[in-house]
Amino acid sequence: MSAFLPSPGPSGRPLTGAVPLRRGLLMLAVVLASCGGGGGGAGSGDTFQLRLSSGAAFTPWASGQVDFTLTPALAAGETLSCRVNGGAAQDCSLSAAAGRALYQEQPVGPLRVEATRTLNGRSASAALDWRVAAPELVVYGGTPAGIVAALAAARQGLDVVVLEPRQRVGGMMAGGLAKSDVGPAPELAIGGLASEVFTRIRAAEQQRGRCTEERPCSSPYDFEPHVAAAVLRQMLDEQPRIWVQVQAPLRSVQVQARSLHGLTVGRGRLSAGVFIDASYEGDLMAAAGVSFTTQREHRRSLATGGTSPADVEDGAGFGERVRPYALNLDPYRVPGDPGSGYLPFVEAPTAHQQGDADDRVMAYNYRLCVTDDPHNRIPFERPANYRAEWYEASARLSQALSASGRLPAQELFFKPSPTVPSTTPGFSKYDLNGGAAFSTDLTAPGWNQAWAQADAAGRAAIESAYESYTRGLLYAWRTDPRFGALNAKVARYGLCKDEFEATGHWPDHLYVRESRRMLGAYVLNQNDLERNGRRDGLTDGIALGYYDIDSHIRRITTRTIGQREVIAVEGFQIRRGLASPPYAIPYRSLTPRADELDNLLNPVTVSATSQAYASLRMEPTYMAMGQAAGTAAAMAVRGRQAVQAISVAALQDRLRQDGQKID
Repeated sequence: MSAFLPSPGPSGRPLTGAVPLRRGLLMLAVVLASCGGGGGGAGSGDTFQLRLSSGAAFTPWASGQVDFTLTPALAAGETLSCRVNGGAAQDCSLSAAAGRALYQEQPVGPLRVEATRTLNGRSASAALDWRVAAPELVVYGGTPAGIVAALAAARQGLDVVVLEPRQRVGGMMAGGLAKSDVGPAPELAIGGLASEVFTRIRAAEQQRGRCTEERPCSSPYDFEPHVAAAVLRQMLDEQPRIWVQVQAPLRSVQVQARSLHGLTVGRGRLSAGVFIDASYEGDLMAAAGVSFTTQREHRRSLATGGTSPADVEDGAGFGERVRPYALNLDPYRVPGDPGSGYLPFVEAPTAHQQGDADDRVMAYNYRLCVTDDPHNRIPFERPANYRAEWYEASARLSQALSASGRLPAQELFFKPSPTVPSTTPGFSKYDLNGGAAFSTDLTAPGWNQAWAQADAAGRAAIESAYESYTRGLLYAWRTDPRFGALNAKVARYGLCKDEFEATGHWPDHLYVRESRRMLGAYVLNQNDLERNGRRDGLTDGIALGYYDIDSHIRRITTRTIGQREVIAVEGFQIRRGLASPPYAIPYRSLTPRADELDNLLNPVTVSATSQAYASLRMEPTYMAMGQAAGTAAAMAVRGRQAVQAISVAALQDRLRQDGQKID
C-alpha cells in the first residue's frame, strides 16, 4: 500500500450517514470532511465524528487506502473495524484518533466505507462515501505552474491528479527562492491565479506578524519558503477535485496515434484525456516523444533551421569570453605551470566563436534562505568532504581585487537580499542567489550540463555535488584569510533553523534554471520579446512575460592575453532591460506540434529559444502559463478536442475573466 497521506484541507463537508444511538453509546456520525472543519467532537455528548484525512473527494487508485481521523478518540478497550464496499471486516484503527481502511481492485465508481466502533459488546456503525475516479487531467510536476494549472482546471469542473516526484509540492517557491524576480512594474504582467497565490502568501505572512506596516517586507513578492509551501499545499487541498500524489517519479508513458494514453509512476498507472508537463526538466514531454532541445541556438539561425531576419537573435549563441573585472587570473593549479592542469571548474579553451551554437545550459545553484538572526542562525560549517582546491580560483580573484584597489570581495561575492523580517527585531531572512564570477552559481560538464538526461540516481548525485560545493564555498568565504573582510561578513549569516527542517535545514530542491525546451508549434525568440519588427505580432497571447533576458554564467574557461592564458567567463548577459514593456506569450508555445502529440500542454519547458527562455523562466510567468494550460485543458476535455484545436479566442476570453494579464 502507498504511504501517501494527503494533507488536511481547511473546510468542512456535509454530515452523512448519522445513525441512532444504542443505549450507553455515543451516536456515531460519519463526516465526509477535511481535518480543519466540521462541528461536534469529543465531549459533545451526542455525536461521534469520522473525518477524511484528504481534502479530495476521490482517489484515482483502484487499490489503496482511506485515511480518517476520529473525534473523540477511542477509549481504552474500544475497537474499530471497517468494511469497504461490503468486503471482509478489517481492523482499521491506526491509533486512538486515526484509522485506515484498505481496499483492493475496486472499479471506478462509489467506494463505501462502513465503520463500526465497539465497546463491551455494544457497537454503532455508519458509512462514509468516497469514489474511485479516472482523472480527466493529469499534471506531472507539483511546481507553482503545475499547482496553478491544476487549480484552473479543477475550478472548471475537472477531476485532476497532480503527480510530484519529490516529497512535497511547491517547486522553487517552496525550495529556497524567496525573492521573486518581478521587475519594477509587476502589476503590468502578474494577475489571475499568480496574483492570488502571492496575495494568499502575504496574508499568511501577516498572520505570523511579518510583512506588516510595523515590520514591512522588501517587496509584496517576498516570502518565507515554508510559508509558501504551506499556502500552495492548502490551495490544492481546498479543491475536492484535486488529488495530490507525492514521491511519484515518472517510470513510463504509453503513446498511441499521437495521443498520450497514460503514464506510470511507482504507485500505478493513470490515464486521462489531457496531460500537463509542469516539471522543470520536461521529463514527461521527452518521454512522450515530443521534440526538444538543450542547445543554445546559433546567432544567425533558429534551431528549426530558419535563416530569415525573423530568426536572427542578436544575443544568441556562444558569448564573449570576458576576464572577471578585467583582471588577469592564472588558470593553472600551480601558478605559471600549464603542465599542472587547470583549476577545478575551469574548462579548457574551446574552438567556438562568438555566436556559434553549442550544447550549454545556464548555471544551477541552491537558492539559499539565510538569516543574520543569532537566535535562528545555523553557522556555515566545514562540510565532511571539504575540498579547498575547489575554491582556489575564487581566492585568487579576491586577492587580485584587493591588490587592484577595486571593490573588495565582500562587496561582490556575497550579496544576500532581505526578504522577510525575522522573529527577533532588527534581523531578517535573506535570499542568497548567485551571479558573481565565482559564486553559488556553478556550471560543469558532468553537473548541470548532464542534468536533463540523467536518471534519478544521476540527479541525486548531481544535487549532492552541488550541496558539497556550496557548503564548502560558504565555509571558505567564512574562514580562508585570503578573502579578507568577507570572512566577517559571511560569519554574520547562516542557514535558518525554521526552514527545511526535514532535510537538515538545507533546501531540498536544486535551482534548475534551464533544462530541456520544447520545439513546439511556435518557437518564441528574442525578437518576439523585444518586439523589434522582425517578426509579425502575435495574436494568440495567453500570458505576458516581462523580465530581462537574464542568462547566468555558463562556464569558466580561458582566453589568451598576449602570450599568457588567463581565466575568462563566458555566457553571462542581461538584455532587454527591466524598463522594457511586457511581451505576449503565444498559446502555440505551450503546445507540441500537432503531428507529434495532441493532448499534452507544457507551461514550463515551453517552446522557446535559449535567449527567450532566459526571460520566461520566472516563477510568476510559469504560473501565468500554468493557468493558461489548465484552462485550455478544461476546454479540450469538455470539447473532446486536441489541445491545438481549441478556440484560442475563447481561451483568451476566459483568461481575461479570471484576471489573467494577456494584453
